[in-house]
Amino acid sequence: MFQFGKNTKLNVKRKNRKKVISVIVQSIMIVLLLIIVVQAIFFTNKFQTVSSSELTNDHGFIALSYFGVDRSGSAKHISKDELNKHLTVLKQQGFETISQQQILDFYQNGTPLPEKALFLSFEDGRTDSSIFAQKTLEELNYRATMFTYANKMDTRDTKFLKPKDLIPMMNSGYWELGSNGYRLTYTNIFNEDGAYLGEIDENDIPDKMQMEYYNHYLMDYLRDEYMLPKETRKEMEARIIEDYQQMQDIYQADFDKMPKAYAIMHANSLYNGMNEAVERINDKMIKDTFAFHFNRDWESYNDKDTDIYNLNRLPVAPHWPVNHLLMKIQDDHNWAIDFEQGDAETAQHWDLTSGAAEFDHTSIILTSQPNKEVVATLKQALPNHFIADMSLKGNIMGEQTVYLQSSDQQNQIQIMLKKNTLYIYQTNQKNQVELLYKEPLSEVSWSGKDYAFNKATTYDYHDTQSGSRIDEEDYPLTLANKRSLTLEMEPGNLLIKIDGNTVKQIELAYAADSYQLQLAGKSIKLNTSHQRSEDTIYDSIVEDLRITSGENTIYSVTDEGETIYRIIDKRSSEVIDFFIETF
Repeated sequence: MFQFGKNTKLNVKRKNRKKVISVIVQSIMIVLLLIIVVQAIFFTNKFQTVSSSELTNDHGFIALSYFGVDRSGSAKHISKDELNKHLTVLKQQGFETISQQQILDFYQNGTPLPEKALFLSFEDGRTDSSIFAQKTLEELNYRATMFTYANKMDTRDTKFLKPKDLIPMMNSGYWELGSNGYRLTYTNIFNEDGAYLGEIDENDIPDKMQMEYYNHYLMDYLRDEYMLPKETRKEMEARIIEDYQQMQDIYQADFDKMPKAYAIMHANSLYNGMNEAVERINDKMIKDTFAFHFNRDWESYNDKDTDIYNLNRLPVAPHWPVNHLLMKIQDDHNWAIDFEQGDAETAQHWDLTSGAAEFDHTSIILTSQPNKEVVATLKQALPNHFIADMSLKGNIMGEQTVYLQSSDQQNQIQIMLKKNTLYIYQTNQKNQVELLYKEPLSEVSWSGKDYAFNKATTYDYHDTQSGSRIDEEDYPLTLANKRSLTLEMEPGNLLIKIDGNTVKQIELAYAADSYQLQLAGKSIKLNTSHQRSEDTIYDSIVEDLRITSGENTIYSVTDEGETIYRIIDKRSSEVIDFFIETF
């Protein structure tokens, strides 16, 4: 009994000590968070307007939109550091942000813009976006529009900015107010079994994978389980008018004016085959309420002839490396773009064919041109006896490839990851390609709460009863590979391992004296019935590449290990992200 009691006392002391340490750590994190918030709320700088005498652009501008920003990045939100990198590179390329009034003056009066004009915006009125974007805006003297939902203004949900937050942001000059509308509510929802789910507010949907067909509140009649209208045309018009009126009432009460800029949900529906009566009332209300409207999200560029109520804005995906964004901007308007190379010393070891490549001390990011393959070749020849280890982190919905080319170019082995399936090909001296191996890899774990197919579309009752549109081999565009690849080359033999497991041993036709390593990537054709759009640019991301022969390291692009600083920074970021998301 005595011994048990002694252990109990020790355990209590140990638990109390852990509690104290935990409280101290959490307190430090809260203090850090408060410092960040205070810095974001109390603006110490003011936006500096560019002189009108420097403006000469009479042809057009690009518009970019970020959904959200957080400290470390996620499937939905770009990290603050990556956002800073994106915008800093754009600034270096000569892009200057423009205001809502400049857009109006450009279309109404022909007033010129900066040569490389950028309309920058953030969606959904998120608190984290304002906190983590503010420092970058100040550093670059950039201005952005914060699109908001009116019904979030008087809620207790701290994830969304309130008038008390937005007004000082606007007064600083770095921010302008825009609107996504009154609410984000999904309508006419059916699941993959054809069951009717009705209308549901976004906050009440835990997993969008439960929704196979859906629309948005302003985009159609409210319909029943047979897709027949539940309302007359007049009732539909009255409902939509009331939605716009509720929005106006809130903005007028809180800001004494309406935002000039509007970005409807969902994009691309208006003027693109939706119900004519619904389109007509939306068109009237938008033109009566707003000065201009970003309706499309397929590209970034707007020229002088673009309809001011049918403007483009490009949603920048959180997983895009900076060269992906630059490649898309270049493709939209043939801009003169200098792609980011990264570490010049690492880059000197590689030859690039097509596309762009960014190197650092741990990763190689290859970005393809639209619908083309990007290939980087290691200049250093590899002996016929080596081991190559690497991590493949390009998106699952694409082709991420590693080539081994014999020195005499008479034989080539191709190892490809595509839609979570491993393909191995061999090309011989007669240029004949043979599929040696094809096997689905272990299932990738992902949640519809974090990853989702963008399936909003126009559909009928027959469509809703036809089952899921998603092929079993399809994955969301934002989901990345997380596979380790090991190639063990011996004379006349190649062993291939995925995630440490042997998947294929290949007997080569003959043993070459040396081999060339190539890293590559290419986009694939997607089923746009559930993706709504496809990305023709692909990023092949390779991390921690190490090639050894015996005890010698032949080539390496890898970090020797996480430093204490990196570990602490990573852990503190996770805690701060938790507090921001939760409170």
